[in-house]
Parts: sequence; structure tokens; C-alpha cells
Amino acid sequence: MKTRKEIHKKAFTLIELLITVAILGILILISLFIFQIYMTRARDGRRKSDLAKLQRVLEDYNNDNLCYPDVLECKDNLAPYIREVFCDPINSGVNIYYYSVSTEGTCKKWYKIFTSLEYGQDPIIEKIGCTSEICGPFNYLVTSPNVEDLVSQPGEVYPPFPPGVPTFIPTPTIGGGSPTNTPTQTPTPTPTLSCPVWFTCVGQGGFCNVTVEGASGAVCNDTCDGCKAAGCSQPYPACVP
Repeated sequence: MKTRKEIHKKAFTLIELLITVAILGILILISLFIFQIYMTRARDGRRKSDLAKLQRVLEDYNNDNLCYPDVLECKDNLAPYIREVFCDPINSGVNIYYYSVSTEGTCKKWYKIFTSLEYGQDPIIEKIGCTSEICGPFNYLVTSPNVEDLVSQPGEVYPPFPPGVPTFIPTPTIGGGSPTNTPTQTPTPTPTLSCPVWFTCVGQGGFCNVTVEGASGAVCNDTCDGCKAAGCSQPYPACVP
């Protein structure tokens, strides 16, 4: 018959059980962290691939039309070049594909497509060198071959501030340095505009945006209600009471 001492030696003590549970918890957290990094980098890989494909599509379009498209939005039909324009894997906030062309003229001679990579330690972010003064809320872009990535072009809204993308304080993601898709939002400051101001909602997804005289859909207004005059469904921040 086994003594109590022998039975006690074979059983887990409370401390041993707590240590085992703690180790398992740490291993689970490490696994989740690694999995999140994997998913983040997988989405970034898709972003780079999507924009590289769009570059080829846009060059085919330009070869046939001698201009780039006026507008290029998620799920647009650009047949026969592409049946449906790619969407960002998250497609929200700074994680979008933002197509930027000149606000001047009807034939667009250049383009830039901005997005944000989630993995902050991706060396391409530092190599490109996007800053908030140049790329607005974004950290990655591709361009037509006739422009330098970080050089302002004639008629460009520079830096880009897409309608619907909030002003925010970037918070680091896995790897640090890149804004998350759920940024800490701060109150959007009311831009100081000197009237008259030109507004448009053409190619802005229903939002009103400041533009220049002669641009597509440009409406001038002295009382800062040009959004209404331009027929937009969403106001420009400067016009919000």
C-alpha cells in the first residue's frame, strides 16, 4: 500500500499547476503574435502585388487612349483592361487604394496610387520615404513611369487627403512605425480657407473636396457652401458647422 508521501510526490502541487498554465498562456500569446505578423505581411504582399498589376493595366490603358483614367476606384469596371479594379484587403481608413491624378485638364498625363502598409518594419517604407508632408496619411505608393514618386506634379492635391480618411495620430502596428487601420482619432481641424474657393465632388466618391479653377466639376463660392453648390452628398470639413 502506497504511503501519503508517495502519493504526494506523483501529484501536481498548486504552484506547479499555475506555472504550467502560465507557460501555456505565454506560448499561446506568442503564437497569436506570430500569426498576426504573418497575416499583416500577407496583406501587405497582396497590396504590393495589386498595385504592380494596376500599373501594368494603366499603361495598357494609356497606350490605347494616350491618357490615364480620370477616376479609378475599388471595384470599377475598366474593361477590357481589367474586369474589376482591386480593393485593399481592409479597404477602410488609410488602408485603401487612393488614385491621384491632376485636377487640371481632361487628359490625365500622370497618376499616383497611395496606400498604407501595416508592417512598420518593411524596408520599402523607409526606402520610399513617405512623410505626412508628402504622402499625407499613407506610407507606400506607386506612380506612372513619367513622374518621380515624391515630387509634386502640376495640378496635384499635395499632399493627398482623401475624403473620408480621418485626421489621426499614427499608432504603431506590429513592427512599429506604420499607422494601424484603427487609428486614434483626433478632432479634425477646420481648414483655413480664403474665399473664393473652388469645390468639386467629381471623382471624390460623393465627398466634397477643394480643387482649382477649371478642374472637372469645379464650383466657386464665397460663403464656403460650395459643397452644396457642387451637388455633393458629403460636405468638405471646412463647411461643417
